[in-house]
Formats: sequence, structure tokens, C-alpha cells
Amino acid sequence: MTKLRSITLVVMAALALIVGILPGYAQTPEGTPVIPAQSLIVEPIGAPANQFVNLTWPPPVYVVRGQVTLRGSANLPQMNNYFIEFRALNPDLTPNENGTWLPAILPQQSSVQDAELGVWDTTLVPDGVYEIRLTVNVTGVAPVFARVSPVRVENNPPPFVIIATPIPTQAPQPTQAPVFSTPTIIAPPPPTQAPAPTQIPPTPVDTTPRVTANLNANVRDGDTTEYPVLDFLLNGDVARIIGISARGNGWYLIQMENGTRGWISPTVVTVEGDLNAVPRVQPPPPPFTPTPSPTLTPVTQANIIITGITLDEDPPECNNTFTIRVGVKNIGSGSSNSTGTLSSQDFHIASNTVQGSTTGGFPVLAPNQEFTVELRLTVATYYNEAHRIVIVADSANQVPETNEGDNFAARDYTLARATC
Repeated sequence: MTKLRSITLVVMAALALIVGILPGYAQTPEGTPVIPAQSLIVEPIGAPANQFVNLTWPPPVYVVRGQVTLRGSANLPQMNNYFIEFRALNPDLTPNENGTWLPAILPQQSSVQDAELGVWDTTLVPDGVYEIRLTVNVTGVAPVFARVSPVRVENNPPPFVIIATPIPTQAPQPTQAPVFSTPTIIAPPPPTQAPAPTQIPPTPVDTTPRVTANLNANVRDGDTTEYPVLDFLLNGDVARIIGISARGNGWYLIQMENGTRGWISPTVVTVEGDLNAVPRVQPPPPPFTPTPSPTLTPVTQANIIITGITLDEDPPECNNTFTIRVGVKNIGSGSSNSTGTLSSQDFHIASNTVQGSTTGGFPVLAPNQEFTVELRLTVATYYNEAHRIVIVADSANQVPETNEGDNFAARDYTLARATC
């Protein structure tokens, strides 16, 4: 037993050395694991591993940076939603059981099978070693989990680390033959030749990113079915893709032939063209009066409220970005069992018009647990006049609550002129 314990400690120390030290001295470009991924295990939690709940990308012992696409499966009968969180590991790479799980991908309701689950913006995360957890909520039963660990976030590599970039290969220049002096020879005129046949150039491939409707499909004001319908595509209609939802749910921002811009679900269209240059676009905040969801048996007795709103600049200055800190608390008797969305809108009080908006997320909250969400906002209109910031917790109605009527809070201020 003593010998086996010693071997185990040596293996754990070697793994810590590989993950903690080796990337600092032998860092490779994103997409190359530090050690072979197949030497570790993607650990499912709460249910046997199967093809319907898993995280397949990134693999364990991997270095990521920037916008990271998370792949896997979330496809169970009676699935309510799924979301993805991350948590920092202890220095010895063991799970930090007292650490807080933070949102990486906000709750999504569409089933996914071996495809993109969402995009994790690691530029908002301090560099370090983390574990990633997928949670699938199923109506009436306990959630199902899958986890990947460890994964290193490194957006700021040390100065002595060189990130390799591909160097385009140039074709070798042809060797010129030596020039010799030759006598001038007057050659007879060449015989008249028939003109060469005109070659028809090949038809260029259309790489414009576009969607074709598979049925009569709604075009909405946002990237979920909670938003109002702006227009529609008939079966077979084509529209150009001008953006992809930054929330990672796969919805497309399109421009129709009549100039209307709106969002369409990936489940009702066929996508063609090159999407590599299509930008990720932040959708507008969810409506404050969403369409009522079907009545489900609450899994918990959670109740989310807003405990306070503070501004890092008070009052905010015109055309200068400021931070809104919002306290979110679960005052219910049960865990929220789901991450949630926090939305903010800035209103000009005199005209009652929206001057700016932003969204953020909060993690799963245990009973009596409080979390501070930071939102950044820029307002560049109506300086020296009264404004009102309106905050809505669980604006997408993702957390079953005992009271859905206490999720609102507001804060008034006068916008300073500054440089406007």
C-alpha cells in the first residue's frame, strides 16, 4: 500500500509540473495540447458517461485563449436547458470545493448532439488553470453533469514564450539560364495560324454567407423565441448572414432583400457560404415581458432579488464607459439550479426612450448566497438631464422561482457633460 501511494504522488506531481511549468517554457500555438489528451479522462458527474451529455472540446490539459468554441452534447428527453460554468483549480490541480462556479455559457434550451454548445470568452477570465462543467437540467429529476479538467487559460503568455505563426511558403524562383551572345538571324515570318479558341472561365463559387429557409420561418427582434416577430422568410427564400449571436446559441443575424435586419433560428434554415469572417454580435436585451413559459414543476424553491445598484462613476459622464455593479441574491429556501441573465437599460426620463443597454450573467446561487455582477455601459446622449438605469434579474426567465415579481430595481442619475 505504501509503495502504491508513493507512485500515485509521483504521478500527480508530474502532472502538476506538466500543466503548471511546461506551458511556460514550451508554449505552442492555440490548438496544440501540452501533452496527449488521450492520457486523461473527461469525467462525467452524477450519471454514467454517455453520448448524450458530454464535453468533447477542449480536451483536458489544453491551453486556450480568446474566443473558445466549446463542443459536446446536451440531448436528453424532457431537457429543460443546459449551461456551462468554470471554476479555478487548487495549486495542486485538485478541485476547489469552496470555489464559486462562474458562467461561461448562459442557459440554452435547444438540444445539441456532438456540435457547438457555445463560445467562452476567456479574455474576461484571469490566466490560470480551471475545470469546466456542463450542467443539463431535466424536468422533474436531478441535473446531469459532465466535466473537463484541467484546462489552462493563457491570454497573456510570458515574454520569453514565442507563439509560433505560420509562415507562407513562397514558390522557388526559376533559375535563369545564362545569356550568350549569338549572331542576329532574320527568320522568315511564321505561317498564319488560326486564332486559339476562346476559353470560358469557370463559374466562381459563391462564398457569401447566407441562409435558405426550410419552411415559412419567423425573423425576430432577438436571438430567442421570446422576442417579437419582425418579418418572415417563405420556404426557399434566401437572406444574407451579417452576424452570429455572441451568446453561443447559434442564431443568425440576417439582412432580407427588403432591407429588414433580424434574427433567425438555425433549426429552420440551411446555411451556405464562408462563415469565417462573420462577426459575433451581442443581441438586444430580452424583453421585460417575455412570453410565458409552459408550466413546469419547479425543481427548487429559489427566489432571486436585486440587493443594490452602485456606479463606479457617480454621476456617469457623457460618452465615457462606466461600470454598474449589481448585487444579486437568492433569498429562497432552495438552490437556483441554473445560471441566469441580468439585463440593464438606460432610459432618458423626459422622453422615456432607451439610450443604452447591456447584459451579464450570474452563477447558480445557493440559499442566502449573494453575487455581484459588473456591467459596462456607455451613454452619449442627453447630458445634464435625468436618466434612469433599470435592472432586471433572470430577464430570460431561466430560473424557476417562488416569486417572479421581485426581480426589478432602478437607479436615477444626471448624466454629466464631460467632453460631449
